[in-house]
Amino acid sequence: MSASASCARRRPTIWSQPPQRRKKTLRAIQNAVQAEVASLLRVIVNARRKLGAVDLEALELATRTALHRAGARLLEALLEDTADEHQPPLCTCGNPMRCEGPRPKQLVSLLGTVSLRRPYYHCRHCWRGVAPLDRDLDIEGTQYSPGVRRLLAVVGGETAFARGRVLLAELTGVEVTVKAVERQARAIGADVAARAESDRLQAALRGFPPQPGEPLGTLYIEMDGTGIPVTAATSAGRPGKDGAPARTREVKLGCVFTQTALDAAGRPVRDARSTTYTGAIENAEAFGRRIYHEAWRRGLHRAERHVVIGDGAAWIWNVSHSYFPDAIEIVDIYHAREHLWELSRQLFPLDRKQRRHWVRRRQKQLDEGRIEHLVRSLRGI
Repeated sequence: MSASASCARRRPTIWSQPPQRRKKTLRAIQNAVQAEVASLLRVIVNARRKLGAVDLEALELATRTALHRAGARLLEALLEDTADEHQPPLCTCGNPMRCEGPRPKQLVSLLGTVSLRRPYYHCRHCWRGVAPLDRDLDIEGTQYSPGVRRLLAVVGGETAFARGRVLLAELTGVEVTVKAVERQARAIGADVAARAESDRLQAALRGFPPQPGEPLGTLYIEMDGTGIPVTAATSAGRPGKDGAPARTREVKLGCVFTQTALDAAGRPVRDARSTTYTGAIENAEAFGRRIYHEAWRRGLHRAERHVVIGDGAAWIWNVSHSYFPDAIEIVDIYHAREHLWELSRQLFPLDRKQRRHWVRRRQKQLDEGRIEHLVRSLRGI
């Protein structure tokens, strides 16, 4: 049976199975739990036979470990049951996605590491791939369950990261790296700060009422920055490269345009005469308000989806997160190719032939829109 057929043919879940099948499934879970308990009892009996007494602390830890393993098996069964409850989603590009079969994922939970197999969907038009269950379970882009992430944030916020890792292992039995504690603590802190800033920003933006007009398909917001030569008086007091006085200032530029149609190859086509521009020599915070005002004027609230395009600079994504939190973020093709060349110089600093060969292969994936394949190739370095 093909992968798509295996997804289209929905398997009965535990609770929708016929009574005999359901009993068999539940019995398998019970057997797994009983096996862990039996293993624990054997450990206790052997220890008492050797020592002639009961070590209560060792007994507590062994019991916790056994019950965690049993709970992990139960959790796997319940997650496997949940994994079949999805309909094929629509891609953000508007095309239906095709199921490529189940994909495995190792998840660190409060009960230990569990193996999860969930349906993976792929769009053949824009090459985007998703596993909807990851989003539903709040484990998208992470190997840690929500419960583990919460504890990582707690210990990371209360003590040194290395000490937090030790405390987590002693108190819960969950083994993680020091870096995992640090990353989660920093991510939670950044999220709290971003939410607070977003709340303040959204309160300020309520002064921009929705513009009337016809609904729009996709509204694109593109941003970039470039240096322009300025007079010595204008650049006075500003450091330049290598400690020399600055001779340029960065001008931030933005454009807004719409897109409703696709070309023969299924690629988005910019609507004719739909582009407007804005720009200024100012900091990112001021430019964020400027580009938001232009997007609002163009019908931001009437657009079905928002897309922010940039060269990958941090200030662009910061503006996007603050002013366009629901937008799809895309690195433009020119700068994406440039980033590939920069990476190739790091990988093959002395081998030009190998550098060109590597870039040609990666750029082919990029130009054909096979972004998932490109990301996998880069992560495998």
